[in-house]
Amino acid sequence: MKSGKTQKRSAADLFFDTVGAVVPSCGPAIKMVELGQERPLSLKERFVLTYNSPLCLHCNCNRRKFKEEREKMRAIEAERRA
Repeated sequence: MKSGKTQKRSAADLFFDTVGAVVPSCGPAIKMVELGQERPLSLKERFVLTYNSPLCLHCNCNRRKFKEEREKMRAIEAERRA
């Protein structure tokens, strides 16, 4: 439930929310890779994966995990096609 008062968002909050939505990020990329292991990805989901594949441009936080999971996804996709 929401409280009676609505919080005002500062210009900085809005700026960083916008930048966070535009800049590639680890979260959506890893989420799409894991989803791709469960089922084939739709065109929109493939676009999200491709767009976010560079991961966070400022750090290496999940790069190793992403590469491992993406290899698993590719192996699963190859099995589906065979």
